[in-house]
Amino acid sequence: MTTANRLPDRTASSTKRMLQHALSNAAICGMLATVLTAPAAFGKTDTGVEEISPRDIASLRSVADAQISPDGKTIVYERVDPSKKDAPTPPVLWEVATDGHHPAIRFPGTRPGDHEAHWSPAANMLALLRNTARPGEPELVLAKPGQATVTHVLGMKGSPVTYRWSQDGRSIAIITREKPAFPPPAGQVEGESGASHLFILDLTQMNVREVPVFAPFIFDVDWAPDSQRLILRTGQEGGLDYFWYRSKVSVISTAGKLLQSLPGHATAVHPSFSPDGHQLVYGYFAEDGIGGRVARYDLQTGTRHPLGNDWGGAILRAIWDQDGKGLTVLGFKGVDTALAHVSTTDDRVEPFATLQGEIFDFSEDHAGNIAVVASTRQQPGEVWLYHGANGRVLTQTNPEVSHWNLGEQRTVHWKGRDGLELEGILVLPTNAPSRKPLPLFVQVHGGPLEAWYDGWLGSWHNWARMLASHGIAVFMPNPRGSEGGNAAFAVANRGDWGGQDYQDILSGVDMLEQSGIADPGHLALGGWSYGGFMGMWAAGHNDRFRTIIAGAGISDLETMAVATDVGFSFISPYFGDPLTHRAEYAAHSPLSFARAVTVPVLLLHGNADARVPPVQSRMFYAALHEQGKPVRLVHYQAAPHWFGGSVGMDTEIDVQQQVLSWLQHYL
Repeated sequence: MTTANRLPDRTASSTKRMLQHALSNAAICGMLATVLTAPAAFGKTDTGVEEISPRDIASLRSVADAQISPDGKTIVYERVDPSKKDAPTPPVLWEVATDGHHPAIRFPGTRPGDHEAHWSPAANMLALLRNTARPGEPELVLAKPGQATVTHVLGMKGSPVTYRWSQDGRSIAIITREKPAFPPPAGQVEGESGASHLFILDLTQMNVREVPVFAPFIFDVDWAPDSQRLILRTGQEGGLDYFWYRSKVSVISTAGKLLQSLPGHATAVHPSFSPDGHQLVYGYFAEDGIGGRVARYDLQTGTRHPLGNDWGGAILRAIWDQDGKGLTVLGFKGVDTALAHVSTTDDRVEPFATLQGEIFDFSEDHAGNIAVVASTRQQPGEVWLYHGANGRVLTQTNPEVSHWNLGEQRTVHWKGRDGLELEGILVLPTNAPSRKPLPLFVQVHGGPLEAWYDGWLGSWHNWARMLASHGIAVFMPNPRGSEGGNAAFAVANRGDWGGQDYQDILSGVDMLEQSGIADPGHLALGGWSYGGFMGMWAAGHNDRFRTIIAGAGISDLETMAVATDVGFSFISPYFGDPLTHRAEYAAHSPLSFARAVTVPVLLLHGNADARVPPVQSRMFYAALHEQGKPVRLVHYQAAPHWFGGSVGMDTEIDVQQQVLSWLQHYL
């Protein structure tokens, strides 16, 4: 199985950000203004433990996209320093030697905003995308290690969005995108996403030529080892509905002739050729439209061989071994990320290393060394080098964290009310008193086909470390319908959002109460995206939580299904056509149960959210406000669905501060 029908949170583009607060409910407005708009007093708790503030979390530097050179000597990666007060900070390319004897340095000749760097097969050149004076229209440049000058690749229609080196290093396949031509007065027609093109750069002549492609939009590309064929992932439209859910994988000649089309709708797993060019690996959706698979596809026989059917986890990335007899894969099972090997003789997944953190990609050199950005329970993401099961960290991007007082983090297991085995994460406050139940915040993940990953748990949307330092235990369950289980587990909440998945969460809370960890009189629940949906749902089906927090939540499934920028493909596989299954949608919509809400509710939402339109929170707010119930809506003027990397520090701080202040008052 692979990540498939998850709500794609992490596709937001960076725009100018501003912050706007919205107070709610006139009856409680005055009281909330005092309690919630002023920052809480940070410093030390009664136990003398230093508290982790929202500013501490927002000040962390992030690391991404570790690309090891084919000769295994150097890893180039993106580093993002703390954002500006009111705008995000662009990434900067850094490099670190794999010998472990030299500190990481900024890659010479690069500029802020350079991103998506890839080594040439000979490791003597680096291609990357560089921002230009035109926002959202980067250019492709070629850089040589140790040199400050770069070569600009010109002569293409549109701006490059992704690219791939040929295996002989003589060519680069480049996908470009042209913005739509807006009719006066600069309006945009719904469904028109511009045009995409495929170009091939000949590095010996330094010229480009366009390859005619049968489909209007191209999302991904890679080369066959003979450099005469390409594998493409394409769609009939350029929006996210086709990018995530309705794309197709095909093989073409470098002249543009369609040679073969693979069955099924593709997932976003990168497709690639085997070293002999006779097979492909790609991701495709299961018939239910929710779960996904990763498979080898034999181009000669047209036979598909799914990988890891008996493993019971998700495959996120797959890279062919040099001899073509197997693949190295990145997988996720339970709450753990794994590097594994898959033999082409039986397609079984055999894990060889356990990693921590939310990881979606890795790179590999010719000798099988693996570069990956991973975290630990005590350390945010850093660049790691793995050879087999042995891994070592190469960078130290956030040294201040080593001085933070971090509470205990553990994996917990329990059973659902029907006996289903379940798993999650528990973060306890530092120096938590023994035998004394703690106030507990239940944080629900997005998705629903996502999961909590064991590793570092501190960010603008992941509040565990920050809350625990303030004396609040945090429970992070992976109920049925989460990622990381078998195919049946992934679809076990089909047609049942807020049903058994919610009961799984409550069963986990039962377990924590019975073990003496959670105080039954001091419980709260919330989350972001699908976690926001579950917060709204719990508010209307609640007999135990003192307060609810819903960030970017879904209150009405029908309007969400027809208004989200990812189209009908997201919710329809769970509940059917929203135009003909309206009763089912209403039965599982939190808005239908707004009259049953009896506890204070905090709503957070970005006004530029196209994934979960902000009207979802506004409807829930209006329903509660009209009844005179305690509710607060905070909306962020230019923020999209996924704030990370898209807003300034003030916004990231405020989201966390709103959560902390609300819980300190109501929990």
